[in-house]
Amino acid sequence: MSRLLYLFRMNSAVKLLAMGVFIICAGNSQAQQDPMYSQYMFNMLSVNPAYTGSRDMLTMTALYRKQWVGISGAPNTFSFSADTPIRNQKMALGINVVSDKIGISNNLVINLSYAYRVMFVNGGTLSLGLQGGINQYRADYSEVKTSYSVSGPSTGGDNAFANSTTSLFPNFGFGAYYYTGRFYAGVGVPKMLKNNLSGTNSPTLDFTSFPNRQNRHLFITTGYSFDMNQDWTLKPSLLIKGVHGAPLEMDVNINAWWKELVGGGLSYRTADAVVAMVQFQAKPEFQIGYGYDMTLSKFSGTNAGSHELMLRYEPHAKKILAKKTQLSKKKMSYNKAKKRRPGNKFKHNNKRRRIGKISG
Repeated sequence: MSRLLYLFRMNSAVKLLAMGVFIICAGNSQAQQDPMYSQYMFNMLSVNPAYTGSRDMLTMTALYRKQWVGISGAPNTFSFSADTPIRNQKMALGINVVSDKIGISNNLVINLSYAYRVMFVNGGTLSLGLQGGINQYRADYSEVKTSYSVSGPSTGGDNAFANSTTSLFPNFGFGAYYYTGRFYAGVGVPKMLKNNLSGTNSPTLDFTSFPNRQNRHLFITTGYSFDMNQDWTLKPSLLIKGVHGAPLEMDVNINAWWKELVGGGLSYRTADAVVAMVQFQAKPEFQIGYGYDMTLSKFSGTNAGSHELMLRYEPHAKKILAKKTQLSKKKMSYNKAKKRRPGNKFKHNNKRRRIGKISG
């Protein structure tokens, strides 16, 4: 019965993932708007609400990205997320805050996320996540350079660029995420509503194109962890980003970790950049990461690359790690004792001893 239930749940998980991919691939958008992250594997809550609580402890992550250094108005992004499991690990709650500035526009997003997790007998977990929140979009047209002189470009002189536009609107997203101790795969859609960015909002779930609206993005992630030996672990991963009207983009990454203390790796973002990254587990509670993007696209000669800094804090990591280590040692001791047990001979002798003791 339990095996039938397990197979039913697995089939349901596959159907849910497939449904999510179908719905979003049918979506019609015009260009990519969501922030770009090179260290996405440490910032998954920004691309999939189902990631909420998957580290099985309170996790707080901050990330700052300065893109295309040397280009005026290039993207500057700051994100902060916090998530934790609740109610005996079956549910989880999280918050994600993103501030993204590109040129004259500022985009602030605050989302609350919820995940319900189904645990399988094979040790895997399927997490289904929802998120909802507020998005503030502001465009300051007064910053646009409209006149030129000997001293250089300046603002002013054109009334069409004298004002600014501010929009406040809701949005919601969903995702599915399956993971084990070594493997993970997920699909996420951070926002479903295609809000109007011009100031007069009329949100829609329609899959047709509209000018000046938010785009619907699809993120597919997967990765695996290989133990090369007692000291080295190899962790390849893949991120696929899909938006109608823009080429399908992939981040192919491989990270190598030494004793889970120091990590380094390379990524290739299709037709865009090569990324070098390094991570340090300074303490069980603190992890620091840095990434540098070397641009390969047509912007390569106009900028000095992109920089990304990541900080993760897990206040209960040391305590949880010690508990897991203790449980692992107990399991190993039990397995060793089980292997040494002689089987039927042991049972026979034990039975004779019990009979002798009772009769005596």
